[in-house]
Amino acid sequence: MFALIAFILSSVAFIVAGIVLAKRWKELRLLDPLSIKEEQQRQKRDEVLERRFARLRDDQTETLKRVGRRIKHATIQTYRQTHERLRAFEAMYRNVKSPFATLAPTTREKIKTLLEEGRSLMRDLKWADAERRFLEVLSIDPRHTEAFKGLGQIYLKQKLYPQAKETFEFLLKMHKNDDATHAALAEIAEAGGNLVAAENYRLKAVELNPRHAVRHAELASFYLGQQAPTKAWPSAKRAADLEPKSIKYLELSLEAAILTGNREEARKSFDRLRLLADDQHRFQGWKEKLEAMEKK
Repeated sequence: MFALIAFILSSVAFIVAGIVLAKRWKELRLLDPLSIKEEQQRQKRDEVLERRFARLRDDQTETLKRVGRRIKHATIQTYRQTHERLRAFEAMYRNVKSPFATLAPTTREKIKTLLEEGRSLMRDLKWADAERRFLEVLSIDPRHTEAFKGLGQIYLKQKLYPQAKETFEFLLKMHKNDDATHAALAEIAEAGGNLVAAENYRLKAVELNPRHAVRHAELASFYLGQQAPTKAWPSAKRAADLEPKSIKYLELSLEAAILTGNREEARKSFDRLRLLADDQHRFQGWKEKLEAMEKK
């Protein structure tokens, strides 16, 4: 009896639940996001975006790998080029010969023209054009010392001291007995504050070309700059003796003589300068300095 009653109650409960479910089916259906068209489209869109981002991450990773490979390749190439350049320089050190020895006449003429153009452009302060002329010479003859000198002077005039030093030190290895190279290295050393090296280079330049007035004048100017007129005087006098018509060297000689208190030599330099000077204002300044020294 009790079992029958329980069965009847259970059946009634299931029937009531079915009726309620049938009435509320549309509302329950709305609770399922997958039944909404917009929600389904959003999920598909999200899936597409996720796949795109995944591809983008993969592409970025591959790009970084490619950049890394390129940097590695460029580094290796730079090392190889530097190594080859050093080997070429070493070969030049060992095999220095006359720059025109093995060149055809037409090539020698071309080099001569390029050198003249380069020097002319330097005088006009057209550094880049002058540099190209000298580099073109070196592309024809990699051992051409005059082209190296031209490059060194271009760098020196522009105060590009590291490049100038490298160039002139290379020239020093090619031609040790070259006064111009020593003079340039002296200027570079002086600019860098290495006065001992600068003095040694100046002395060596004079030794290598004792009849070149400018080398004596450079040495005298160096000593005057270091407040050493006693050391400057012999070199200043020698420069003026080698080029007696040079106002510049006579003024240098006069300045050194006045600073050392050498009245006789100062008067001689002044008398010679008076015959050549065309700048009366400048001449008057020297006259006043001389008279002041003679009154002491």
